[in-house]
Amino acid sequence: MPFEPLQTDEPQTANRKPPTDDMDAQMIAGCSAFVASALITYVLGVWPFFVLSNTHLLARLILACAIAFTPSAILGAFATRRAGLAGACGFLGGSMAVGIFLLLRLKQLQLGRSSRDFPVPEYPESWVWMIPVGWVLVAIATALFLLPKHTFSDDGEPTRRR
Repeated sequence: MPFEPLQTDEPQTANRKPPTDDMDAQMIAGCSAFVASALITYVLGVWPFFVLSNTHLLARLILACAIAFTPSAILGAFATRRAGLAGACGFLGGSMAVGIFLLLRLKQLQLGRSSRDFPVPEYPESWVWMIPVGWVLVAIATALFLLPKHTFSDDGEPTRRR
Protein backbone atom coordinates (compact mmCIF):
# COMPACT_ATOMS: atom_id res chain seq x y z
CA MET A 1 0.00 0.00 0.00
CA PRO A 2 1.65 3.24 -1.07
CA PHE A 3 2.05 6.15 1.31
CA GLU A 4 -0.13 9.08 0.35
CA PRO A 5 2.19 12.06 -0.22
CA LEU A 6 5.03 10.04 -1.77
CA GLN A 7 3.02 7.46 -3.69
CA THR A 8 5.57 4.83 -2.74
CA ASP A 9 5.85 2.24 -0.02
CA GLU A 10 9.50 2.77 0.85
CA PRO A 11 10.54 5.63 3.12
CA GLN A 12 12.88 8.14 1.55
CA THR A 13 15.61 9.39 3.86
CA ALA A 14 18.21 10.47 1.29
CA ASN A 15 16.52 13.78 0.42
CA ARG A 16 15.61 14.71 3.97
CA LYS A 17 16.96 18.13 4.98
CA PRO A 18 18.29 18.76 8.49
CA PRO A 19 15.76 20.45 10.72
CA THR A 20 16.12 24.21 11.12
CA ASP A 21 14.59 26.54 13.63
CA ASP A 22 11.76 28.72 12.48
CA MET A 23 12.13 32.50 12.35
CA ASP A 24 10.21 33.13 15.58
CA ALA A 25 12.41 30.79 17.60
CA GLN A 26 15.55 32.42 16.20
CA MET A 27 14.25 35.91 17.00
CA ILE A 28 13.28 34.98 20.56
CA ALA A 29 16.64 33.30 21.15
CA GLY A 30 18.56 36.26 19.72
CA CYS A 31 16.61 38.87 21.67
CA SER A 32 16.89 36.89 24.88
CA ALA A 33 20.64 36.46 24.40
CA PHE A 34 21.03 40.18 23.71
CA VAL A 35 19.10 41.31 26.77
CA ALA A 36 20.63 38.74 29.13
CA SER A 37 24.20 39.43 28.06
CA ALA A 38 23.71 43.21 28.22
CA LEU A 39 22.21 43.15 31.70
CA ILE A 40 24.70 40.68 33.15
CA THR A 41 27.63 42.56 31.57
CA TYR A 42 26.40 45.78 33.15
CA VAL A 43 25.95 44.23 36.60
CA LEU A 44 29.36 42.54 36.46
CA GLY A 45 31.03 45.76 35.32
CA VAL A 46 29.47 48.06 37.89
CA TRP A 47 29.35 46.21 41.21
CA PRO A 48 33.06 46.58 42.15
CA PHE A 49 32.76 50.35 42.05
CA PHE A 50 29.99 50.18 44.65
CA VAL A 51 31.72 47.61 46.84
CA LEU A 52 35.27 48.97 46.78
CA SER A 53 35.64 52.30 48.47
CA ASN A 54 38.40 54.87 47.94
CA THR A 55 38.49 54.55 44.16
CA HIS A 56 40.11 57.99 44.12
CA LEU A 57 43.32 56.08 44.86
CA LEU A 58 45.08 54.73 41.78
CA ALA A 59 45.61 51.21 43.14
CA ARG A 60 41.96 50.87 44.16
CA LEU A 61 40.78 52.14 40.76
CA ILE A 62 42.97 49.62 38.92
CA LEU A 63 41.78 46.84 41.23
CA ALA A 64 38.12 47.78 40.70
CA CYS A 65 38.59 47.90 36.91
CA ALA A 66 40.35 44.50 36.93
CA ILE A 67 37.69 42.90 39.13
CA ALA A 68 34.97 44.38 36.93
CA PHE A 69 36.38 43.69 33.48
CA THR A 70 37.61 40.12 33.98
CA PRO A 71 34.22 38.43 34.61
CA SER A 72 32.56 40.82 32.19
CA ALA A 73 34.97 39.80 29.41
CA ILE A 74 34.55 36.12 30.24
CA LEU A 75 30.78 36.51 30.00
CA GLY A 76 31.17 38.45 26.76
CA ALA A 77 33.35 35.71 25.30
CA PHE A 78 30.84 33.06 26.32
CA ALA A 79 27.87 35.04 24.98
CA THR A 80 29.65 35.78 21.72
CA ARG A 81 30.61 32.17 21.08
CA ARG A 82 27.29 30.74 22.25
CA ALA A 83 24.77 33.23 20.80
CA GLY A 84 26.82 34.69 17.94
CA LEU A 85 26.13 38.24 16.83
CA ALA A 86 23.22 38.75 19.24
CA GLY A 87 25.39 37.82 22.25
CA ALA A 88 28.25 40.02 20.99
CA CYS A 89 25.94 43.00 20.52
CA GLY A 90 24.46 42.48 23.98
CA PHE A 91 27.97 42.37 25.45
CA LEU A 92 28.85 45.59 23.63
CA GLY A 93 25.64 47.26 24.78
CA GLY A 94 26.35 46.34 28.39
CA SER A 95 29.96 47.49 28.00
CA MET A 96 28.82 50.86 26.64
CA ALA A 97 26.51 51.27 29.63
CA VAL A 98 29.45 50.45 31.93
CA GLY A 99 31.55 52.99 30.02
CA ILE A 100 28.94 55.69 30.65
CA PHE A 101 28.77 54.69 34.31
CA LEU A 102 32.58 54.92 34.56
CA LEU A 103 32.61 58.32 32.88
CA LEU A 104 30.07 59.68 35.36
CA ARG A 105 31.74 58.02 38.35
CA LEU A 106 35.19 59.32 37.45
CA LYS A 107 33.79 62.80 36.81
CA GLN A 108 32.22 62.64 40.25
CA LEU A 109 35.57 61.73 41.78
CA GLN A 110 37.25 64.60 39.92
CA LEU A 111 35.09 67.04 41.88
CA GLY A 112 37.64 66.55 44.67
CA ARG A 113 40.05 68.78 42.77
CA SER A 114 37.83 71.81 43.29
CA SER A 115 36.71 71.22 46.88
CA ARG A 116 38.54 70.74 50.15
CA ASP A 117 35.87 68.38 51.48
CA PHE A 118 36.50 65.64 48.90
CA PRO A 119 39.69 63.61 48.54
CA VAL A 120 41.80 64.48 45.50
CA PRO A 121 42.21 61.63 42.98
CA GLU A 122 45.74 60.31 42.42
CA TYR A 123 45.31 59.96 38.66
CA PRO A 124 45.22 62.71 36.03
CA GLU A 125 42.01 64.29 34.84
CA SER A 126 42.43 62.87 31.33
CA TRP A 127 41.72 59.39 32.70
CA VAL A 128 38.08 60.43 33.13
CA TRP A 129 37.44 59.75 29.45
CA MET A 130 40.37 57.43 28.67
CA ILE A 131 39.26 54.60 30.97
CA PRO A 132 35.67 54.37 29.61
CA VAL A 133 36.83 54.64 26.00
CA GLY A 134 39.48 51.97 26.61
CA TRP A 135 36.87 49.76 28.26
CA VAL A 136 34.56 49.95 25.25
CA LEU A 137 37.39 49.51 22.71
CA VAL A 138 38.67 46.38 24.46
CA ALA A 139 35.11 45.04 24.55
CA ILE A 140 34.72 45.68 20.81
CA ALA A 141 38.03 43.95 20.09
CA THR A 142 37.03 40.99 22.27
CA ALA A 143 33.68 40.60 20.53
CA LEU A 144 35.14 40.93 17.03
CA PHE A 145 37.92 38.47 17.78
CA LEU A 146 35.55 35.84 19.17
CA LEU A 147 32.70 36.10 16.67
CA PRO A 148 32.29 32.95 14.59
CA LYS A 149 33.85 33.38 11.15
CA HIS A 150 30.61 32.60 9.30
CA THR A 151 29.21 35.86 10.71
CA PHE A 152 31.42 37.81 8.32
CA SER A 153 30.49 35.79 5.21
CA ASP A 154 27.66 36.41 2.77
CA ASP A 155 26.66 32.75 2.70
CA GLY A 156 24.58 32.99 5.84
CA GLU A 157 24.59 30.91 8.96
CA PRO A 158 25.25 27.20 8.52
CA THR A 159 22.63 24.78 9.75
CA ARG A 160 22.65 24.18 13.46
CA ARG A 161 24.04 20.87 14.64
CA ARG A 162 21.77 18.82 16.86
